[in-house]
Amino acid sequence: MVRVTADDIRVLAQDNSDDPVLVATGDRVEVVPAAQAGDRQVVYTKADLIEEYGPDLTDVEAQLAAANLTATLAA
Repeated sequence: MVRVTADDIRVLAQDNSDDPVLVATGDRVEVVPAAQAGDRQVVYTKADLIEEYGPDLTDVEAQLAAANLTATLAA
């Protein structure tokens, strides 16, 4: 099962590469530029993160986003 952590969300929020996305690779996730996502499942984008939580992400918001994504992936 893929588990997204608050740290994964923080890495995504702080990534300044071109169009960063969080992708699932096997049972883990990583942040890569969208152009390098290939056939991996895009779990979340930085654009979506900013749209939902704004540019200044709090620790609570990072935990909430991680929990929501983990639950969505488990469904």
